[in-house]
Amino acid sequence: MVRPDDTPPTRARRPGRRRRWPRVLAAALALLVAVTLFGAYGWQPAEDGRAFRSPFLAQAGSRYADTPIAAFHYVKAGSGSPVILLSPGGTSVIGWKDQLPALARDHTVYVVDLPGQGYTRLKDPGFAYDLDAMTAAVGSFMDAVGVRRAALAGNSWSGGWALAFAQRHPARVSRLALLDATGLDLPGTWMWESLKLPVVGELAVKLSSGRSAVESLAEGMMVNKERVTAQLVDEWWAPMTFHENIRATYLLERRLDWGPTERALPATRTPVLVLWGEQDTVQPVERARRFAELLPDARLEILKGCGHAPQLDCPEPVNRHLRAFFAASG
Repeated sequence: MVRPDDTPPTRARRPGRRRRWPRVLAAALALLVAVTLFGAYGWQPAEDGRAFRSPFLAQAGSRYADTPIAAFHYVKAGSGSPVILLSPGGTSVIGWKDQLPALARDHTVYVVDLPGQGYTRLKDPGFAYDLDAMTAAVGSFMDAVGVRRAALAGNSWSGGWALAFAQRHPARVSRLALLDATGLDLPGTWMWESLKLPVVGELAVKLSSGRSAVESLAEGMMVNKERVTAQLVDEWWAPMTFHENIRATYLLERRLDWGPTERALPATRTPVLVLWGEQDTVQPVERARRFAELLPDARLEILKGCGHAPQLDCPEPVNRHLRAFFAASG
């Protein structure tokens, strides 16, 4: 028989233990936020690409055109009427490696990195990375190399910049080639749209500057994977590690407004070649047809078995179409 005074005492729960978990969770959350903010605004990945020595540039020969905006990096080849190829957004002059010699048979060809791309060195600390700034940069480069009027071509973002320049300065553009170009007032893929978000955009671009991430990006854009060689990946990756180019990527995604560009399409009188990869997963091929419908003087060519960067993915048909189209430029 157990007497009341023999009952073992019940251990009381300490009230402080219950209150500790919210504090621990709050501290963990605060730490996570701090680490994320530091990654977005404090940390910078190493510019490992600075040590890369480009075989392509060793052969093609880097040049610089000095202006108040930037020291524009470019390569040049050939003779004849001028053709200017704007480096595809997010990469460098390597993006036109197969077109430079092909077009140089008949033209003086310039391939240029605009600010925030490739090896161009920005000089203007207030450069806005919006459409006004990028089109002004095109004109500044042309003035610096003494080209009053030229045929222009661009791929992806640079196609949109070339289009906007032609709309604003029609007397300076003889012909315009748009390869899987921006310029329509339509949203991008979720990946690109996410760069518009503060913190998320900064962190995502920094984390995507590693070589393996760039290789995955290139493979995702191209149908013919065998063309994504180790050398191409190295050439593509190296300038993407530069801090100014990282900053330019998320700022351009946030500041480029294609509404005025699309609205001006019916009044764009420059002859345009709309050249598009049918398997483009970044700018769907339906957008090529929209360009062709809205532009009054457009020729549409859709390339089967090609992705978002057709000049790298399918260089032979791209070269053939560009040479035929630019033959009438002058």
